[in-house]
Amino acid sequence: MAIATTVSIKYKCGHTQATDLSKVPAGRRKAHAYGLGLNRICGRCFTKENAAGRETWLAERNAQALAEAESFEADHQLPPVEGSEKQIPWATRVRYELLSTALQALTGDSDETLSAEDFEERILVPARAITRARWWIDNGDADAEDVEELVSTALEDADDHVETENPF
Repeated sequence: MAIATTVSIKYKCGHTQATDLSKVPAGRRKAHAYGLGLNRICGRCFTKENAAGRETWLAERNAQALAEAESFEADHQLPPVEGSEKQIPWATRVRYELLSTALQALTGDSDETLSAEDFEERILVPARAITRARWWIDNGDADAEDVEELVSTALEDADDHVETENPF
């Protein structure tokens, strides 16, 4: 008769749970199961206890990212974005990630990069005019090389006809 690999353990939280002990040598499974029950809580209780910690960690991480984005806004004179209560912090972070990635990628040390003045003129000036949160959220996954084209063509005035590559 083979020693069972799955053992029903009563944990210190009071719950009983079937636990796979196949990685524990057969001669040590009973003692290992006893130790787990004496010293640990079940998976459901562990998840429940750690959910609050995870939410706190996520809130702290999001607050830090938003603070970095707002600092970037202030450093580059970017106006606040306009949108719903949920869109504003999201779009602020997306705009920061998109523009800071473009800044690093396009103002590097190669021959094809932009100077700080060119970056300001060709990317930041048009970006300042885009205040709709939805636009930043929709274009947040763009490549750094595409940012200039995106921000320069973002504003379509009702009186102006903007040429596109689409024939229709």
